[in-house]
Amino acid sequence: MNKRILAIAIVALLVLTAMPLVAQNNGQTLNIGGFVPLVLDLGLTPDAVAQNLPLVGTTANFTQEIAAITIDTNNTAGWQLWVFSENAADLINSDGDTISYTIRFTGSGGVATPETIPATTGLQVGEATEALDATGENLGDSGDLIIQYDQSENFRAGYYSDQLAVVLRAR
Repeated sequence: MNKRILAIAIVALLVLTAMPLVAQNNGQTLNIGGFVPLVLDLGLTPDAVAQNLPLVGTTANFTQEIAAITIDTNNTAGWQLWVFSENAADLINSDGDTISYTIRFTGSGGVATPETIPATTGLQVGEATEALDATGENLGDSGDLIIQYDQSENFRAGYYSDQLAVVLRAR
């Protein structure tokens, strides 16, 4: 009888050791995600008179549209619109004569009054602190870049010009 119990114990031990004692793995985790690239697009369309401004006239604070601007971004923190001037907001002719001007952006994020562009820092002419509406759509902005100058003074003859850099920055 002892031999029989011993044989049954040995067979049971062999059967048990042949069976895997690993727990079943019936649950796993999977991390998923994707990247949405930043959209920060600036459209700048010069007005037809931008290179042929009406500098002679009778208006003291003459206002002239010089470009149409469109802004499209998905940056949730918004955007800033900057203008830099090569001549610090002066139209200059070949003799060094100047016509000073101020500038502003008419979009919903624009400043209300025209300002002079500082020579070293440029001028922030527009800003939005959010770029998406409640449904997640890009708000963007659009408007005109407008300069204001004195048209009623007697200026010396010549072609007066300045070069502007318009820069859209993410906030």
